[in-house]
Order: sequence, then C-alpha cells, then structure tokens
Amino acid sequence: MSEGAEGPWRTARPQRPRAAVLSVGSELLLGDLTDTNATWLSRRLTEHGVEVVHHLAVGDDLERFAGALSWLSAQVELVVIGGGLGPTSDDLTREAVAAALDRALDHHPELEEDIARRFAAMGRRMPAQNAKQARIPRGAVPIPPVGTAPGFHLTVDSPRGTRIAALPGVPWELHALFDAAVVPLLAELTGGGVTLTRVLHVVGRGESDVAEVVEPLVDGADGTVLSFLAKGHEIQVRLTVSGPDRAAALGASEPLVAELRRALEGAVVGVDDEDLETVVLGLLRDRGHTLATAESATAGDIAARLGRVPGASAALAGGVVAYSARAKSEVLGLPASLLEEQGTVSEATTVAMARAVQQRFGSDHALAVTGVAGPTDAEGLPVGTCFWALAHADGEVEVHGRRIPGDRRQVIARLGSAALDLLRLRLAGT
Repeated sequence: MSEGAEGPWRTARPQRPRAAVLSVGSELLLGDLTDTNATWLSRRLTEHGVEVVHHLAVGDDLERFAGALSWLSAQVELVVIGGGLGPTSDDLTREAVAAALDRALDHHPELEEDIARRFAAMGRRMPAQNAKQARIPRGAVPIPPVGTAPGFHLTVDSPRGTRIAALPGVPWELHALFDAAVVPLLAELTGGGVTLTRVLHVVGRGESDVAEVVEPLVDGADGTVLSFLAKGHEIQVRLTVSGPDRAAALGASEPLVAELRRALEGAVVGVDDEDLETVVLGLLRDRGHTLATAESATAGDIAARLGRVPGASAALAGGVVAYSARAKSEVLGLPASLLEEQGTVSEATTVAMARAVQQRFGSDHALAVTGVAGPTDAEGLPVGTCFWALAHADGEVEVHGRRIPGDRRQVIARLGSAALDLLRLRLAGT
C-alpha cells in the first residue's frame, strides 16, 4: 500500500450516523492550501460516534457549491461546511446553502450588532460589506462568532432530515464554533457515546509483515475496525472502537492492544500518543541521560523530530549537521585521511561521527547517521545505502547498516527512525 494510504479491515460494527465534510475555497483546489480543517473535523466527528464517509472540496462557484451540497445532503445525516462565511464576494456559503434548499436569506440584526462590537473592541469601524455576514438562510439557527464570522446550522426538509452546520474557515474559529454548536448536535444524532482510534506505532517491520500478524488476531473482534497507515518512518496499526464513554472504550480495547503488542514483540514503540520520539525522550529523562546527534543524510531531521516533543531540552543536548566532507572534518574533527579512505558514507565514518559529537557535547549517548538519500547514487554507493551508529554512555559504539528502500524523503525518515529505535531498544534493555 502506498505511503499515507489507509486500508480498512472491517469487522462487525453497529450502524452509526454518517457525515460529510465540505470544504470551501478555490485555493484548496489550486493547491495553495492544505485542508487541515477537514482532517480536524473528521477526527472530532469520529470521536463523537459519527462515521465520516465523504470529504469534498468545492471552489468559489455558486452553482457547483449548491450542487455539491444538494448531493451530499441526500447521502448523509450531517454535512459540516468549513469556510466561505467571510465578507468578500467569493464567500458564498450563505448563498449556496439558500440556493440548494430553495430558501431566502434573512438578515439578523443581532448578528450585525455582534460583529460591529467585535470590530469596535479592536478599535476599528466595521466595513459596510461585513453586514452581509449577518444574513443566513431562513430557518437556520445562528452560531455567534468568536472572530467576526458567524456560523449557522439547520435541518433539511427531507425524509432523511439531514443537518447542515456551516462554520468559518479560520481554524481557531472553526474549532470554537464546532465545540459550541456542533457537538450538541452530535449528541442528538448518536444518542451519546464516543468512538476513538487506538494507534500502535510500529517501526522496523514492513506493512505486509505487520498485517500478517495483526489481521488474524483482530478478525472476529466485534465492533472493531482495523486499518493500516504506512508512513515514511513507521507503520500505524489503527483500531477504531466505540463505547458509552472514553474510559469504557479504552478499557474494552486494552486486551486487544496488549495482545497485538505481544505478537509484534519489540517492533511496537508506543501506543496512541507514544510515538518513537516521545518514547525515546521519556526513557532518556527517566535515566537522567542526555543525547547528542551528528547527522549527514538526515540533515537534522532526527534532532528536529526530538525537538518537537515538549520537554525535549531535558534530554537533547544538541546536534550537528555535517553534510559535506569539509563539515565532517572541520566541525566534527574527523581526519581527512579517514574520509578519503572510507568515504563520507561508511561504517567507519559513522562511528567516528558518533564518538566526535558525544565528546563535543559531553552527552551520555550519541547518534550518528550517514547515507545516500538520492535521487542518484553517490561515491559508488546505490541510493538507500545507510549507516547509523550509537555511542553508549560507556564509550562503546555500535553501528548498523543496510540499504533502505524508498524515495529521498522516505529514506531520510526511515534512517532517522532506525537510529532512534536502536537507542530505544538499548535504553529499554533489549
């Protein structure tokens, strides 16, 4: 399966209300923006027991927008619209919803007053064109703004009785209005309960290998949806489960999670929020140890991954990106003769880098990596040739190497994970 693709292995499960996320804006179709709102909405809807079955993006065209909304409304019980509620001519959500449902737009003076007050609080006068934001489809319930864009929700006059919720596209505003107005709608649709996804982070094994172990164990687990997400640096085994509340769902899934961890042995680096970087930093902090990194092929990616974890400074002493032979020599102090004889990508060079950066930062441990990330061969070595070394607290260095498959981005991610996982295993005593 290609990276980022998710393939479901479905077992029996109860019927859940279905939802669609409709994202608005030509900038999404032109590739100018990544639709992070759709991802966030899907996660929150799933958590509340709603099955998201459609993601659709539509440009700033009234006829296409209205057509897309009409089609989605006939497919699902809830449509959440993100964007198109601003004051400019290309903000068409209000008009498109009214057109799709054959309703008029009604002006709400209280919304206009609220918008004007928000401008006044910023020391500004509300431009006249912002008054259009106070017009919403007839019969809709307004959602007061937290910025300057009100939302609204309504029910479609049809046998399905589809709910439509329109939220502003600015992420923080969308999040706030979702919590304030959409979450109560979800409780009505589902009757309560939650759905959550348990994630096992697997490193060092291929997707088909992981599936061969996992699928027979999950098959027959009622109410569980199994899927796999292949990322550049790990395989995610995802178990979606439901329950009356979060604690019950977690408790019901825990025996299966534990069984999968045992079956996959040391390849599971963590569960849920325990990704590889978080686990490694936790192990270092628990022991009061520090880490330094010397990176060539990964160009600082290992240190960056660690640095994104809150509290990383307690264990991450620092790092060096020594990409060229000159940097390896002048910054890390590697002998020119070593680089000439062994090459910049080699077992010996990687070991020397680990020792050098450990000494430079005075750290307990050090990781070093070299490799040919591509897209072309280098120094007579094929793309994917990689080495990673770990300098231990006692001064000993172990080194590993193999050819890592994938394109440049995947090689970089997988090499970083191989190095971090080596440290994890040694810190855990395996």
